[in-house]
Amino acid sequence: MGFLENIEHITIAGVGLIGGSVGLALKRAGFKGKIIGLGRRWSSLKKAIDAGAVDSVELDFAEALKDADLLVIGTPVDTITEIAKEAVKYTPKGCIITDVGSTKKLVYEIEKLMPDGVYFVGSHPMAGSHKTGADSADAHLFEKTMCIITPTESTNPEATNIVSEMWRTMGAFIQAMSPEEHDFLVAAASHLPHTVACALVNVVSKTGNHKGQAIEFSATGFADMTRIASGSPEIWKGILLQNADLVASMLGKMESELAEFRSILETKNEELLAEKLTQAKQIRDLLRR
Repeated sequence: MGFLENIEHITIAGVGLIGGSVGLALKRAGFKGKIIGLGRRWSSLKKAIDAGAVDSVELDFAEALKDADLLVIGTPVDTITEIAKEAVKYTPKGCIITDVGSTKKLVYEIEKLMPDGVYFVGSHPMAGSHKTGADSADAHLFEKTMCIITPTESTNPEATNIVSEMWRTMGAFIQAMSPEEHDFLVAAASHLPHTVACALVNVVSKTGNHKGQAIEFSATGFADMTRIASGSPEIWKGILLQNADLVASMLGKMESELAEFRSILETKNEELLAEKLTQAKQIRDLLRR
């Protein structure tokens, strides 16, 4: 109950799917303090109010942050530094700032922006949806999911504990690692799959003959594998560019794996094909979902 007892005012900058889900999940967990939504458009903030994700909304940084104990930046990853730079002009001493971005090379830059008595802790909840907006927010979104915390040598330990406790309060379990480790692992586990899903949709959509287009014959397997390609192009453009070098490296590994499959099929190597398929099935079956 430490987090629920010690934090009274939370501001969420960017109350979309993730930010809205943070508000709903905290309320569901018993948070009795005030949650303020900070944004640039009344239309988006109204969705957050209607969804019950926040108690009030503000367009003005000063008003939204004047009493904040905690600021959660839920905006697209390529705007997080900009939001933090503006926010620190108004955050009171003792305020803790965290984010939900899926790249963490920005952590060191943001830490340098922090004035005395204001602390930044990078975090990345490994949960989401191809849907966007507070009207798609879900109070259960973070339950039984991983949230990665990325403290550096400069990160305040007490702030790290509070941010970790916030995510635990919402049902997540915590994995701590450096920003570099985070970006390497997530490039493979999250950014590569999204890129591959988009590539697969593009390939299939361009394939056809006089009987029709291949995409017209797609079924549940194609739908399951490519669902994430429906994610916001604007959000994913920022993510992939932020982690471009590592994602490019992972695409190279993917190309090598596909080349192996191609060689196996060209040579009709039944034994090696069965080995590849079995290996993938066994690993996939071990996953929790």
